[in-house]
Amino acid sequence: MKIFETLNIAEKFPNPVLTVGNYDGLHTGHRMIIEKVKAKAAEIGGASMLMTFNPHPMSLLAPEKQIGLITPVHAKKRIIEETGIDVLILAPFTPEFRAIDPEHFVKDILLGRLGIKGLIVGYDFKFGKGGKGDVHLLRRFSDELGFFFDVVDVITLHGEKIGSNRIRKMIKNGETERLIGFLGRPHMIEGRVVKGLGRGAGLGFPTINLETDFDLIPKEGVYVTQIEMAGVKYPAVTNIGRNPTFDGKTLTIETFILDFSGNLYGQEVSLYFYQRIRDEMRFGSVDELLKRISLDVEIARGYFRNNQDKEGTP
Repeated sequence: MKIFETLNIAEKFPNPVLTVGNYDGLHTGHRMIIEKVKAKAAEIGGASMLMTFNPHPMSLLAPEKQIGLITPVHAKKRIIEETGIDVLILAPFTPEFRAIDPEHFVKDILLGRLGIKGLIVGYDFKFGKGGKGDVHLLRRFSDELGFFFDVVDVITLHGEKIGSNRIRKMIKNGETERLIGFLGRPHMIEGRVVKGLGRGAGLGFPTINLETDFDLIPKEGVYVTQIEMAGVKYPAVTNIGRNPTFDGKTLTIETFILDFSGNLYGQEVSLYFYQRIRDEMRFGSVDELLKRISLDVEIARGYFRNNQDKEGTP
C-alpha cells in the first residue's frame, strides 16, 4: 500500500476508484465500503484508494467535544493496509482544507489531481465548506462529469446502526463482546510495558502495566484479553482500574498473561479485549481478592477453551 500525507500527489494511478471518509475504527460498515471499492477497481483494472483525514475533522470543527479516536493514525494505517487498499491518502485537515467548497473539492481535487474514475461513500457522507456537499450533490456531479458513483446504505447489526459514535460509547461502557461484531475484530489498544508497584507478583499473579496514548480505554473492570508481542498472541486477564482494595488512586491497566513468564519492561505490545468479566471491586481481605483473581483466570481459560477459533488463540 502506498501512503500519501498530502494532496499534492504527482504520481498517477490507473483508473482510480476512491472512497472518502473519517474511517475511525475501520468498523464493519467501513469494510463493506472498502470491499466495494476494491471490487470496482478490479472490474475496471484500476487502483483502489481511500482518503481520510489527519487530524480528525471534529478536532477543528468542534474541539470542545473531544470525541476520542478509536484508532489513532498509526493504527489506522496498519488496519487499512490489512484491508488490501492500494493507496491511502491522509489529507491534512487544515483551516484551508475546511474552506474548500464542494464543487472545487470534486472538480479540482478528486478529478483534477487524483483523476478518479469512481467514487463510493457511505450514505451520511458530508464534505466541503460548511458540510454543504452530500451524496445527492455527488450523484449530480457524477452524472455531469462522468465518473462512477455509488452509495453504501446504513449497515445494521441486530437492528442497531453500526457507526463510530455508537462504537465509542460501547468502548466507554465496556461492551467488549458486542464490539467484536461491530468492529469485525476485538477492540484493541497499544502501548509500552512500564514498571508498576510489583504487587501482583507478590500475590502470585505477576502483571504487566501498560502505558498507552490511545484515547478510548474500556470501562474500569476485569476483562478476558489477549496480549500480542512480536506477532505472537497470549491469552490473558486484564484489570482496568484503581486497585480499591489497596486504596489506589491512579488508573492502571494491568494484565496477567496466562502461562507466561519473562521481563517485558519497555516492550511495545497490543492488547485485545474479548469479554468483560466483572466490575472492579473492593475486597475485605487479600485472601478474598486472591480467590476472585483465581476465578477470573479460570473464566478466561474457559473462554479460550470455548473459542479456539479466535485468531491467535493458542
